[in-house]
Amino acid sequence: MKRNHEWINNFNEWIMSACRSNMDIKFVWSGSDAKALAYYVTDYVTKSSLSFHDSLALMIKATKDFDKKQSDSSDNIHERSRRLLLKMHNTLASQQELSGVQVASYILNFPDHYTTHEFQKIYLIGIENHLEKCLQDAKTQQENGSNMIENQTYAQIHEFEDDLDVLNEHFLIESAENNKMVFVNSRIDYQHRDNTLNNYCLYDFTKTTSISRGRPSNERYKFLPQHPQHFSHILMKWTKPRVPVLIGPMIPRRERDETKERYYRAILTLFVPWRTITDLCDVTET
Repeated sequence: MKRNHEWINNFNEWIMSACRSNMDIKFVWSGSDAKALAYYVTDYVTKSSLSFHDSLALMIKATKDFDKKQSDSSDNIHERSRRLLLKMHNTLASQQELSGVQVASYILNFPDHYTTHEFQKIYLIGIENHLEKCLQDAKTQQENGSNMIENQTYAQIHEFEDDLDVLNEHFLIESAENNKMVFVNSRIDYQHRDNTLNNYCLYDFTKTTSISRGRPSNERYKFLPQHPQHFSHILMKWTKPRVPVLIGPMIPRRERDETKERYYRAILTLFVPWRTITDLCDVTET
């Protein structure tokens, strides 16, 4: 990148020669810059919808014009209503701004996005919050003189039903054997995975497997008996691995003292095989 004058944008001579256009290049090195860039690009190529007061004024104008031109009250009420709604729609549509990029993409039938991969979501912070709660419970039991830590993994899902807000996890209600409805999510699927998958970390597990009914031809694994869908569902290996995508709040920052422990726990949760919190760290460790 070169910038020899304060009024000249940053530029790369090779990219400029290839694109044959003006440019303002910047090295994007942080998540904040990447988000700002994504917002800038989408805001640049799209146009915002009409404000509420503008839309209301246009609909009032369309109604008045319709009443002047359609003075015959003998028309069928349903037909009049249909024409009035059509008039309002056309009025609003005629005032909506569209960018040249949007118009060109629709005319040329371009897709909304291009990708060479398929993606799978991981709500990492919800899982990390659950493990933090398990760790705090284990520490409390140890401080109270308990000589045995309960196995958090093999607890039935109904034990967590009253703690959904505390755990801050997302659950799906799905069917199991005998038409029984149960709470499940990716954390439960991972914890109760088949013993064959013991060496899979959460990232690899999400990348390579899916849950399904039936007996597919793909490589498949059973859940442990403690999983609520043990008798009705199996784990199936993707024919083509997917790319896990983290959703929810950002991973806590490493450089801040108050979130450093949560950062390391989130990274361990993602890339180290585990079934309980004690697989990631000892109760007395941070």
